[in-house]
Amino acid sequence: MNPNISRRSLLRAGAGTLAAVGMAACTVSKSGTTTTATLNVSSVVDYGNAILSFASTAINVSFVASAMGTANLALANTVIASLKSALAAFQSAAGSSTSVSYDSASVKAAFDSILVDVEKVDTLIISTITGTAASLSSSVVSEAKTAAGAAETLIDLLKAMVDMSGPRLRAASADPNAAIGEIAIFAASQG
Repeated sequence: MNPNISRRSLLRAGAGTLAAVGMAACTVSKSGTTTTATLNVSSVVDYGNAILSFASTAINVSFVASAMGTANLALANTVIASLKSALAAFQSAAGSSTSVSYDSASVKAAFDSILVDVEKVDTLIISTITGTAASLSSSVVSEAKTAAGAAETLIDLLKAMVDMSGPRLRAASADPNAAIGEIAIFAASQG
């Protein structure tokens, strides 16, 4: 039996299990003119870690690194380090809470930093994959495109946690666990 196939099967099964027990990413409540967003800490951390895994894996794929060039590759490494720090700051601000209010100054600053970093992952890495992959075909390119789409889903879901309008609200109906599973498959196949 091919070890990559069994590993993929295991990861897909795990993603299905996660989907069955998934929790809401956030809640939004309104009291008078004040709207409060409450973030699910584990969802923010899970989405952020999956995007981090995607970015770290993607920049080591030869066609991605080549298309990015030396300067953008160095910038991507800086963004990845910044995202790691932002996730740690968010976890520190949240403490042992399972959910936190976005209105808290330390939580807001940490979460906004995560959003800035994942947006840079989108513009640096995902756009490189989707732009370059249009003219390439192989299983690695196909897996990278799928993982890039999954990362975009998670980025949109992170943004939707505090912007429940328009296109962000539509993204909130996506399955984050399936996206995390796709990224895990990509990382495992490239690792």
